[in-house]
Order: sequence, then C-alpha cells, then structure tokens
Amino acid sequence: MERTLHGSIRTQANPNMNTPTSIKSDARFKRLATTQPVWFCADACLKLRPGGMRCEACREACPIQAIRVEADRVELAPGCTGCGQCAAVCPSGALRVEGFDELVQPLPGGEAVAPLRLECRRVPRKLAGNARQVPCLGGISLSTLIGLVARSSSAVTLIDRGWCATCLSGAGNTTIKALADTVRKVVADIGLPDERSPRVHGMPTPHDLALPMTAMTDGPPMPRRAFFGALLKRTAEAAAAIRSPDISRLAVETTRGALSASPVIHHARKRMAASLKELAGQAGKALSAKFFPDMSVSGRCALHGVCSAVCPSGALAVTQSEVSAGLRFDPELCLACGLCTRHCPTGSLSLLPSGDVTTPHSPDGKQLNSFSLRDCIRCGKRFVNHEDDDACPACRSNREMAESLFGTSFADAAQ
Repeated sequence: MERTLHGSIRTQANPNMNTPTSIKSDARFKRLATTQPVWFCADACLKLRPGGMRCEACREACPIQAIRVEADRVELAPGCTGCGQCAAVCPSGALRVEGFDELVQPLPGGEAVAPLRLECRRVPRKLAGNARQVPCLGGISLSTLIGLVARSSSAVTLIDRGWCATCLSGAGNTTIKALADTVRKVVADIGLPDERSPRVHGMPTPHDLALPMTAMTDGPPMPRRAFFGALLKRTAEAAAAIRSPDISRLAVETTRGALSASPVIHHARKRMAASLKELAGQAGKALSAKFFPDMSVSGRCALHGVCSAVCPSGALAVTQSEVSAGLRFDPELCLACGLCTRHCPTGSLSLLPSGDVTTPHSPDGKQLNSFSLRDCIRCGKRFVNHEDDDACPACRSNREMAESLFGTSFADAAQ
C-alpha cells in the first residue's frame, strides 16, 4: 500500500501507458484551432508545466512562424500548413499533427515489410504507388523514423521529388537528409549494417504534377503558373494571419501547479526506448547506456522530493518501503530537460546527456540513494531520519519556534 511521506515528497508515479495512437481518440489532446490539424496537450508542454522551461522548439521550427508560445498558452495562426514540423521537434510529444499517426501504427499484416517508402501528400497517388504518404517529410520525428526502421526488414526510403524549395512548408531536403543521417548514426552505433539505415532518394519530378496544398488528393495536375500563383496567395494569407491579432487560442487551462508526471511524455519516451531495444535485439547486442541520459546524486541530498515533483516524465521518483525511502531514476523516461537540477534545494543532482558507452542499458533504472524512515513521536507521520531525531522536520520546527518565543518549558508542555 502506498504511503506518502511528510513534507513535499511524492511517491513513485505510474502514468497510464495506454495512450491512444489516434489523436482524436485521446482526450488529453485538444485542437489548437478548430480548422487546423494541429493538436496540443498542455500537460505535456515543458513551458506550461510547473517550473517551466524556456522551450520554444515548435515556434522555431515552424516554416511560417504560425505558432506562438506564451507563458500560459500556445497559439496557432490560421495560416498553418499542417506540415508537422512543430510536432517533429517537440521534445515531450505535446504536439501532434493529423496525417502522421499511421506512421506509429504496426506495419501491414503485423510483420516487417520491405521496401517501405515515404512520400509527401502533394505527390499524386498514381505516382506515389504503395508508398506511405504524410503531409510533409519534414514532419517525421526522430522517434518515428527510428520506430519505422525497427519495424521494417530493409531500409526505409524517403522520396525527394525536388519540390521542397518552392513549397510553403519549406522543410527542404537538407532537413530531411539531416534526419536520415542522425538515424544512420544510431543504426551504426547499435551495430546494424548500413543497409538498415534510412535513405533519401532523389526523384526529380515536374512541379506541375504537384497537388495543391489545399487539396492533397488525386485530381488533374495543376498548371505550373497556377501552382505558383496559388503558392504566392497562400504565402500572403499566412503572413497576414501572423500579423493579425485575431489568433485562434487554445481553450484549455494550463496545468501549471499540478505536480504530476505526464502520461503523454511517459508514453512517448517509452516508445522510443522500445524501438531502440528492438534494433539492439536485431543486432544481437546489448543496448548501450549511451542512448539515454544518466543521473547521479551527492550526499547533500535530503530527499525533499522537489526534483521528483517537477519532473515532467516521472523519470525521477521517490520510492518507499516500510523502513526506507530513496530517489530512483529511470533513464528511459528522462528528457534531460534539467528541471530537476535547477530546482533541487541542495544542488545535489548531476545530469549527463548520455550514459557511459561501455555500460549496458538497464531497463529497470537505478536507485540513486536510500534513507531510513521512522515515525514521528509527536504527530505519528513517517519521515526521513537524517539527524537521528525522534521528531519530523515540521514538529521540530514548531518546537524550535515555541522555544524561541516562550522558552523551553512552555515548548515542552505545548508538545
């Protein structure tokens, strides 16, 4: 049975792992605007959480600067193209965009298939063939691509039609190639052959075959002049929308002040860990600790529990038995956001962006420290026994205050 320690200590969280893969079936996500395909979970946003970070990765990634990140809300301008680049760079999974959900679903038939090709949705279906199409290849996240590589029996191919430079979403083949190169390094570090790495295949195609961004369905090809005319019009509309004060705001209250781990972040991190484990299993090797952050704690730790309270993913948690309590760390959940080290009252935490390359990853995490527990003789609450005192910190504080005001005899009588 779970018991809560005296003070701000929070016992280990157990977020619900059954996060629906469909945005529309997940009540935690709300549309940022009624006519736009971007969905947002306030609980998972690092900037909106207690002790929030200065994270604006989504705004910086948006090709038309249609997304704004304020202290208590995230706003989206009507000019959003739905490219998904904001969600692709979000470190916590707080943003999701329609059209990318199917990439995290099991591959057809539940078996690894080959080859797996990815195409932009502006490519007509008769050209794309059996490729999986998404709103924009730039909206594919690192976690998603690693997951696809893990579930595919051969290299995943991203098709570059040469349209990025003139597309309003403007991801560019440089961004796509950088993503593929990052996953290639992961594949190599795990020990799989380079043939398993994702590829970017150039397939130059006339621009007049591209579907207009507003249609994204098969139909007669748009003439080249009409295509660029529509592109300029859409750009002007997007720019006007950004300048306009009429921004569609998220009608969801911020969860600032709610000290609990986000199930959305928990699920996103565990999904990435599962993909890495799958790749390591295919290589027949143990997964290295280098793929996850690492944490250590000094003897100054007093187990205040502030670090676990502000941890957005539940990577840090206070665990408790009948006789002891301590701080436990799960590297698979850690975002390396630094909120714990920033808010630790004693400055006893040290965070490393990656673990030791020579150390095998421990999926069960590690216990950072342990303290004995005892019952307070005055109030009966359980507390961490730091100084071999028979009273908890709150009762000691009350006693000391009474002594300073009324003297030792009165303080003892009051107790």
